[in-house]
Amino acid sequence: MTRTATRSAWGTWIGFESCPALLGRLVEGFAGPWIPLEDVPVPDFSSAPVGDAEASQDAAEEAVRDAAPDGTGATACVVLAARSPADLRRAVPLRGLLPTTTRVRVAVADVPPWAAQPLPVAAPGACWRHLTEMRVSRRGRGWHLEAAFTEPVPAGDVVAHVANGLFGGCEAATPVAGLEGGVTADWRPGDPNVTLSPPGGPVPDRRDAPGCDLPLRRAEAGGPVIAGPVIAGPVIAGSVVAGSVVGSVVAGSDGLLPPLDEAVVNPIGFRQHPSQGMAALAAHRDGFVVTLGGNRLVRLPASGRVTDVDVARLRDVRGIEVPALDPQAGEGRAREVARVVAALSAAGIPVLAAPDPARDRALGPALVAALAAVTGEALVSDLRREELSIRLRRAALREHGAVARWRRLALAAGLPVPPDPKVSILLCTRRPEMVPFAVEQMERQRGVSAELIVGLHGFTAREAAIPRTGLPVTVIEAPAATPFGEVLNRTAAVASGSYLAKVDDDDWYGPDHLADLLLARRYSGADLVGSAAEFVYLEPLDVTIRRCIGTERFAPLVAGGTMLVTRAAFEAAGGFRPLARTVDGQLLQAVEAVGGRIYRTHGLGYVLRRRSAYGHTWRQPVQSFLASYQEQWRGLVFNELMEDGARWRAEVRT
Repeated sequence: MTRTATRSAWGTWIGFESCPALLGRLVEGFAGPWIPLEDVPVPDFSSAPVGDAEASQDAAEEAVRDAAPDGTGATACVVLAARSPADLRRAVPLRGLLPTTTRVRVAVADVPPWAAQPLPVAAPGACWRHLTEMRVSRRGRGWHLEAAFTEPVPAGDVVAHVANGLFGGCEAATPVAGLEGGVTADWRPGDPNVTLSPPGGPVPDRRDAPGCDLPLRRAEAGGPVIAGPVIAGPVIAGSVVAGSVVGSVVAGSDGLLPPLDEAVVNPIGFRQHPSQGMAALAAHRDGFVVTLGGNRLVRLPASGRVTDVDVARLRDVRGIEVPALDPQAGEGRAREVARVVAALSAAGIPVLAAPDPARDRALGPALVAALAAVTGEALVSDLRREELSIRLRRAALREHGAVARWRRLALAAGLPVPPDPKVSILLCTRRPEMVPFAVEQMERQRGVSAELIVGLHGFTAREAAIPRTGLPVTVIEAPAATPFGEVLNRTAAVASGSYLAKVDDDDWYGPDHLADLLLARRYSGADLVGSAAEFVYLEPLDVTIRRCIGTERFAPLVAGGTMLVTRAAFEAAGGFRPLARTVDGQLLQAVEAVGGRIYRTHGLGYVLRRRSAYGHTWRQPVQSFLASYQEQWRGLVFNELMEDGARWRAEVRT
């Protein structure tokens, strides 16, 4: 498409509703005018032939130019200002609203401490072939990126690739959604594979196929409408063409909150020992404010949206009190407060909330039950506070997380969804007497689809009493002379799961151990996740200790008996080294060496049993565990998340 005129710059922003003054001083050399990205209209494709991708692109560019202040031709520079990484992800579904340009500037005003630098992941395509210069610089609490190209490129592609790099990759979302732009972007954060449509339709086709599986409409009352699956033909102005839409779910009337973006609102950075007291949530002008004493910690918009930057500023508080709403506040206000509570819970920040019927309807029974267990007395103890935090984050992410929410919406609309990913549990042992105990630990796992691969190292199945179990079980045998790493590789070779989970034969695992690892994998995006060996039972001393280990962070080390790795990362790392010892550490090092990321989640679902160093592949002596610990108990002691540990205590003590 040939342009006859150029403009110097076109600026758009997202996420500055509660701090508009910051926008004006964010980007040096650009004084505006600024256009809210959520206000840019989606082009009307009704004049373009169905399936004509080039005509649709021309229509999109024409609409973007019309929305600009001067309405002229090509843009020399596109500037996108995002308040936080969370807002940058909300811009990704709207990338089609950005014009083509030869220069792109992305300014992120504030990032949490754990965030990486915004280095784009360059996908194959025309965009990066024309790159001539790129500069990434730290500015205050945020980052700026500027890229120059020899030919005009879609600015939206650059933005999507920057967001992709900032969060360590992304996965395709199911089902493919159709959005009307604006606030509907909150429902598919970080997803570049959406199809934009003007209000009421039509949803443009994509390569001779329907443009989406599930269109999202904005209802008259402001809440979005999920129109049923698109089987054939476009949706035009809400009508059904050739039976293309089946059923509908009106999110506003059903009380559904916009889903949480797990990549930004999550437990990463959780503080086990907070340095501040209880904060409080209160109404403030058109939004909300969280205060501690006389200090304002964060200000939130009226929508109740919480970002990763907001979470980072609340990490040191012991909890947040949320008062009951005024009975005259109305359903809309209740939903806004519920959105704040759900986000804080997903981040693992304990919420002390009085019951409120209108708010609790939007939160759902699982999260309401978790909130009911939070008391001021319980939050005094750091251990009890973390137990409550984990229960809150589980309930919030499983109920309100974007992945889980869209899966349920697809099922409700009659769309088939992919099966849950399978976890292959790799259990290798030299001790026949430990097989029943180890199998029992895995059989009690819940909330996952799993299979058990048992590697018998130095003995046969005839010598091992493998108990009956509801898990699919595969048994392999290896001679005693076979290196331990090779035995593990043999179990991995017969595994059919998308994830491989290594477990030890004598350690204790809580019933949510695997489910928590999968949840951590989802919100961290890491290639390998594991727990911390925080709780250790020193069997020769009959003492349980809790070690000082930082959790909910990216780290190079996790407990070897808790590693869960993607099949792709495992194969890229070359599997386990065929060694007799240190195979766990070697795999961790290899995953990092090939560019993978490792994440360490909480350790409250795992207890390491330490006997004498003799006979262990990990030769660290018992006494070394006493060098650094924060708590200790006489005997075998389990925290509340382990559940049903009384019988094992008796067995160990006899």
